[in-house]
Amino acid sequence: MRVHVTDHLLIDGTNLAFRCFYGIKHLSNASALPVNAIYGFVHTLWSLEQWVQYRYLWIFFDCSRSIRRTQLLPSYKANRTATPETFKQQLPFIKQLIPHLGGHVLEKMDVEADDLLGALSKKIAQNNGQAVIVSADKDLMQCVNEHVYQLMPTQQGWKLLNAEGVYGKMGIWPNQIVDYLALVGDVADNFKGICGVGPKTAVRWLQQYTSIDTILANVDCIKPERLRAHLVEAKNLLAVNRQLAQLDCSEDLIDNVDIFKVKQIQPNPTELVRIFHEFKLPALIKKIHERYRTSRTLLHSQTEFRF
Repeated sequence: MRVHVTDHLLIDGTNLAFRCFYGIKHLSNASALPVNAIYGFVHTLWSLEQWVQYRYLWIFFDCSRSIRRTQLLPSYKANRTATPETFKQQLPFIKQLIPHLGGHVLEKMDVEADDLLGALSKKIAQNNGQAVIVSADKDLMQCVNEHVYQLMPTQQGWKLLNAEGVYGKMGIWPNQIVDYLALVGDVADNFKGICGVGPKTAVRWLQQYTSIDTILANVDCIKPERLRAHLVEAKNLLAVNRQLAQLDCSEDLIDNVDIFKVKQIQPNPTELVRIFHEFKLPALIKKIHERYRTSRTLLHSQTEFRF
């Protein structure tokens, strides 16, 4: 397996934490505290080093729903079930761990993690940097270009996608992802697409006509014919859907991030040991010793550490 080398690794932290939470069920420590998301997040972060070598690590989290999208569509994401309390308990500790793991945390009230991630990836690309986005979210495929790749989980591990890889997976190019989502809708974000238009139809149209604008300009030629009326009736819906699907990559979202002056954070194994000792996670403490050659005296200390 070849390791991809990049400047920046950008991780959709909320997406990854949820995947770990649901992927490792009912894991508790000796004190019966839930630790499945914590354990899975750290383990996954370390395992990514087998796929990507990077200088700077950025991890993004959602603080709240996007105020911009909620104003466009009040029911945006309203279909989502309540976040499990056992996940909420672990998320603050995941965020506290990140600087000690060598990463920067980025989050902003009323702005979604995807938008922050998109804004930073755009800034990196505009300055001829290289980035890899880690996420299972197909929405982020719209960020992929000659400077930005996406690393997506698979049953075999991870798959690195460039623009051709996105086309191979989806049948469309990264710059068509927004129009694709506008046509089919997004169940996870609770916005509907055009009645009767599924993924295969949307892909076929975009392969033939390139964009929604061209599709609408050629509506009399669209097949199947029964969908022509739906397209004409859905012009306003498509305009709103495009805005919902389009990432807000405004530079002012990350005006406090200077990619030219950012410091490369070194992992702090001593502090990691303290935290993992608090959570009674001996398997991660052992892993730290293997990775960083941490002092065995500290590893086997029985002292109770507090945050």
